[in-house]
Formats: sequence, C-alpha cells, structure tokens
Amino acid sequence: MTLYNRYVATLAVLFTSTTVVLAVYNQQRLDLYFSLYLIEYLASTLLFVYLKPRARRLLNMMGYVLFGGFTVVVAMRMGQILGLPGLR
Repeated sequence: MTLYNRYVATLAVLFTSTTVVLAVYNQQRLDLYFSLYLIEYLASTLLFVYLKPRARRLLNMMGYVLFGGFTVVVAMRMGQILGLPGLR
C-alpha cells in the first residue's frame, strides 16, 4: 500500500468513526462535526510528513482553508454567546 493510499485510508477511518460515535450520541451540531474533522485532518496530515513536496503544499493550503472555516464557526459561536442579533 502506497503512502498516499494509507493517508486516504486513515482519513476515511477517522472520519467514519467520528461520524458513527457522534451519531450514536445523537449530536446534531454541525460545528462539532466540523471541528472534530478539522482536528483529525490536521493531526493525520502532520503524521504523514513523507509525502512529496507538491502534495504537502496542497494539503497545507487545504488546511489553511479549513482553518479559516473554523475561525468563522468560532466567531459565529462567540456571537451567539454574546447575544449579537442575527446569529441565532
């Protein structure tokens, strides 16, 4: 099994197991799913450091995009906590 296949298989197993566990606990918050998926993505990407440089650049760029989405989720949650109108 090549390194890329192992990376994709690892992500598939992690995402599937997270989805199953959260579904068993009847979680319906999309921000929780997104946050856990982001943590798993970043951790598994850091573990596979021996990918080719071009692949690492693309994965790092994807990580930046996902982290930007995470900051939007955090900002929305902070707005809800602070009671700002329009964020409920």
